[in-house]
Amino acid sequence: MIQPYKLLLLACLITFSCSCKKLIEINPPTKTINTEKVFESPEMVDAALAGLYSQLITGIGSMTFSNGGFTIYSGMSSDELVNKNSTIDAEDYQFLSNKININNGVPGNGIWVPAYQIIYKANAIIEGINNSRSPNVTDSTRAQGIGEAKFVRAFCYFYLVNSFGDVPLVLTTDYTKTVLMERTPADGVYTQMISDLEDAKSKLGSDYAITNGERIRPNKWAATALLARVHLYVKHWEEAEKNATAVINAGQFTLLAEPEKVFLKNSREAIWQLMLNAINIQPGNVTWEGKNMVPLTRYTALDPSTQLLYQDPDFFPLLVPYLVPAYYLSDQQASAFEGGDKRKEKWTDSLPTPAIAPYNSMTYYFAFKYTEQESQVNGPMPQYYMVLRLAEQYLIRAEARAQLNNNAGAADDINIIRGRAGLANTTAGTREALLDAVAQERRVELFAEWGHRWLDLKRTQKADKVLSQLTYKQPWQTTQLLYPIPVKETSDNPHIIQNPGY
Repeated sequence: MIQPYKLLLLACLITFSCSCKKLIEINPPTKTINTEKVFESPEMVDAALAGLYSQLITGIGSMTFSNGGFTIYSGMSSDELVNKNSTIDAEDYQFLSNKININNGVPGNGIWVPAYQIIYKANAIIEGINNSRSPNVTDSTRAQGIGEAKFVRAFCYFYLVNSFGDVPLVLTTDYTKTVLMERTPADGVYTQMISDLEDAKSKLGSDYAITNGERIRPNKWAATALLARVHLYVKHWEEAEKNATAVINAGQFTLLAEPEKVFLKNSREAIWQLMLNAINIQPGNVTWEGKNMVPLTRYTALDPSTQLLYQDPDFFPLLVPYLVPAYYLSDQQASAFEGGDKRKEKWTDSLPTPAIAPYNSMTYYFAFKYTEQESQVNGPMPQYYMVLRLAEQYLIRAEARAQLNNNAGAADDINIIRGRAGLANTTAGTREALLDAVAQERRVELFAEWGHRWLDLKRTQKADKVLSQLTYKQPWQTTQLLYPIPVKETSDNPHIIQNPGY
């Protein structure tokens, strides 16, 4: 009796198509720009800044480092995400296995090129404002424009230096000065980030008035939050604690009691979000994480009779493309949550499988922070893309306090995060135990967000120990902790030396 329903359901399903939008080649940036006549009014400055944020979230309609790509590819590089197509997709599998080929296009087309394109535009804005003699461009407009451009420049360099190590530090649009630049040591790049963010913090306003309350352009607190993160990465514990405390005490941000509301647009937990462009640009009014990490059909959203149908061993294999997302949580990540953790309940979803090979009653878990899979061009936009949020600041401060031997303060911050998740207070008491507790909370609080797990393993020098234990990453190679410099860069510029191991 069930067979006709199987056929009917299958016929409906195959009318839909589901594809993972891959990183595609991006044209190189323009080499010259007239910076003397660009900014003759505040509207021109705003338009140029809007172009920065548009490129961050949309690129050219493809997935890049700043709109989902870094989350996904660094998630596979660590122990966080698995690609559904396994070895069939060689480009993806090289990240999962940590065997990236020098000719893999993702590091170049997805990180290096788009980041430097945005840096070029940020530099052009800074130069254009500095060169403008228009009386219409007021001091406050100049400060706002330069502050935002420097913030975005620092933001891009953060992901460049953590992906490739030493990188060219480009602070001008003058092609003659940049065409043969050498790689700047990572310490020097971090120093510039700190300088840019300090300047941005001093220039930007402390509210969201310029966007009518929407948290879609960085303000003073976004600069302060990113500065706290940068100081944490370079082990400036006092500065990390100070800046994180400033954000926490700003009075504008709140840890929401209900985790499912954290990623809504203009969430009170958001420090900075990117607004999606729903018109004619992929993926529309959803994030790339929502498109690639959430299945086309969610099993748990089906009624019981339909679930029973989907679990039929004869039928289930036909439905896998619709029930399993392109990227799902690894066994290691899925098992990292404690019992009763509301983050697993609200920020993940799951799919049980029947007792047939190759599924063998396993359960797939996938990230569900971004809840929408498919978009409608003119439909509602419930979520923006979260870039910086308050929870990270508590965890930055907890780690900095533990490093400074303020054990009670570190425990307090950990407990705030655990309390929101419905968990009991930490039992950690020593500095080492507290640092382990912070690492655990970062793993389950910030999973599937901006590659935090990958970067945490690297900066704390735990990557070799953790990742070398995974069978699918054997034989483990430490050199894979940095991605390869794009071949075109090393061939065009003899001063740029390739990373070891490539």
